[in-house]
Amino acid sequence: MMARGTNCSIKTVCDTAAFFGSWEGVGRTGKPSKSSHWLPALAPALKILVMVSSIAGICWLGIALSRSSGNPISELSSGSSLSTEEQWQQPLPAAQPLILVVYYSRSGNTEKMAHAVAEGASQVGSVRVLIRKVTEVTAEELSAADAIALGCPTYFANIPGEMKQQLDLWNWKWRVDFTDKIGGAFATGGGQMGGKEHTMVSLLLFMLSNRMIVAGPLFEDETGEDIWGEPGAGAMTGPLDPGVSSGELDSARRLGQRLATLALRWKGTRPNQ
Repeated sequence: MMARGTNCSIKTVCDTAAFFGSWEGVGRTGKPSKSSHWLPALAPALKILVMVSSIAGICWLGIALSRSSGNPISELSSGSSLSTEEQWQQPLPAAQPLILVVYYSRSGNTEKMAHAVAEGASQVGSVRVLIRKVTEVTAEELSAADAIALGCPTYFANIPGEMKQQLDLWNWKWRVDFTDKIGGAFATGGGQMGGKEHTMVSLLLFMLSNRMIVAGPLFEDETGEDIWGEPGAGAMTGPLDPGVSSGELDSARRLGQRLATLALRWKGTRPNQ
């Protein structure tokens, strides 16, 4: 088909050129027409027009045949070969994630845990870490954070009233949007039981109610094969075990590391909304 179209086009060009080359403006009567003085001058321009049209037709025919045969060049020229879902997974240019540690402390034990969480997050690298008392944090800092760790002591197996008052302020007055932020919790308590885990769960429920993604610290055994997680980091600070032990500080650092790691992964892959 390609050869036939090419031969026809070339034949048309040749016939037309021969026609204009031999025509000298003779009318139907066989006598020179009144326009014979300008037709010979017009013939070269008409020759060029016919040749250009024929060449364009040949090119169009070649492109049509190329597309019908599945030429990969024509497929790539249509734009990106990635689907929308694949494009969403491409790393987005963004600033370093902000890890915000917010705490309430009266005796200083929870404050030590908060600093350990911040230390663990900073060990991950490529993140910014900010630590604030719950009464000092601002709405702008909460909104800018990619991950938030909340910590407080345990009062009667629950969070202190001072902490609850600030959480309500963030929601009902400041209207902070916590959607898709990474969250984690830590707590201290005087007794071996005492409700520390209930306090952490209460903080996590606040996060889940505000559409956050929650995570706890990761642990492993001596072989490094058995890995498990916990809902948060806790410390027993009562008379039987006063202060914060090195193991409890280690759990707080692990929490910070987990939050920072997840914030890096999440900030690098989520869609830019």
